[in-house]
Amino acid sequence: MAGYEGTIAALSTPEGVGGIAVVRVSGPDALHVIKPCISRIPPEPLRATFTSFTNPEDGHFIDDVVVTYFKSPRSYTGEDLVEISCHGGRIIPALILDVLYTQGARPALPGEFTRRAFINGKMDLTQAEAVADVIHAETEKSLKSARVLLHGRLSRELEEIRHHLMEAASLLEIGLDFSDQDIETINPEEIRDRIERGLAHIGDLMASYQTGRILHDGARIPIVGKPNAGKSSLLNAILKEERVITSDIPGTTRDYIEERINHSGYLLRLYDTAGLRDSRDFIELAGLEKTKKLMKDADLMVMITEFPDEVPDIAGFLDSQEIPGLIVLNKIDRLPEEDVRKALSYTKPDQPVVAVSAKKDIHISVLMDRILDLLKAHYILNTESVMISHLRHQNQLKAAQKALLRAQEALKAGLSPEFIAVDIREAMIALDDITGKTTSVEVLNHIFSRFCIGK
Repeated sequence: MAGYEGTIAALSTPEGVGGIAVVRVSGPDALHVIKPCISRIPPEPLRATFTSFTNPEDGHFIDDVVVTYFKSPRSYTGEDLVEISCHGGRIIPALILDVLYTQGARPALPGEFTRRAFINGKMDLTQAEAVADVIHAETEKSLKSARVLLHGRLSRELEEIRHHLMEAASLLEIGLDFSDQDIETINPEEIRDRIERGLAHIGDLMASYQTGRILHDGARIPIVGKPNAGKSSLLNAILKEERVITSDIPGTTRDYIEERINHSGYLLRLYDTAGLRDSRDFIELAGLEKTKKLMKDADLMVMITEFPDEVPDIAGFLDSQEIPGLIVLNKIDRLPEEDVRKALSYTKPDQPVVAVSAKKDIHISVLMDRILDLLKAHYILNTESVMISHLRHQNQLKAAQKALLRAQEALKAGLSPEFIAVDIREAMIALDDITGKTTSVEVLNHIFSRFCIGK
């Protein structure tokens, strides 16, 4: 692939102070680049070699290093690859890279090591994306979900769907080849069965997207209520720090503030929002529009009030929503106990009412447990299952589904096998775009731009 030839080098560990840094060299001339710089040559494949690293131009000693050589194709990239473990910090790795560049290597592009692994057939595109997901995972659950894809389970499921569709398309095309002979080659029931199985399997994967996205990106949870209900104070109490400015003046929060927290291994994205009220202030109105959009895009909604008599109306509003919701009665340290009990009586299994005091840190841990319980009940957050978490995957599955639905209708209408086969082939192309068999260069560039330079 143009632009990805030659031998590359880059730092694979984070820049900065550390005990160890690892510099990677990959490409056809990896050994040729490294040999003039080390005292013990050639390094044996798959064996760590302790040696000194010097600048061959002037003999200047740079560091004592450990060199590990991975001979093609038994390497991460599928090419000859050398890893140089040196002392960490900013200076030594930079000096080593400067020498490698003078010896013929070039700086690696973002994600180029993994891109070469993809090009050389070491992994497909879903696994390459999973590498980035593993690196960027913020919780243990998102890490587990990414590992399922990294180990190729989604790839195998897509290949299974593709196999059945290939058989259906082949049967149809064989029938075309013998259409001028009196030979029965196409069994409509067999074609129908394969199409229906493909649609069912694709439907299951598409249904997993919302859950997969929550595990990957975090659950979007806006905290919504009237001004002075305690939204900012509640977020501060959850974070256990004064992250958000609070005030008794209505309209203090003009824009939303997002905070990400790890709760029991799950990533929660909490939003402190502008208070819901009628306003003529232009800036506050802009904030209210953003609040409404957050409510529309939410995975779970937290509605907060300080008035017990507002709980029934909030419950009615949440009943009309498609997403789970939770009611928070705040400032219970100031409320009569009887009023709190009455508000709590509106609790339902799928719509709990939690009484808290954000300022006094009362029942905040109970609230967080109820939020997680609701998410688990509504989205079935099973990290062991195969789930898609990228919009790219979902869009291609939708394209495959549409193509198969057209094929299904064509079969029912008794259209020519040629038209049915074309639709089935189109579904296969959409699936191939997910795994990278037919993905465009533009899409590949976008995917690998997410990576750090040394990966």
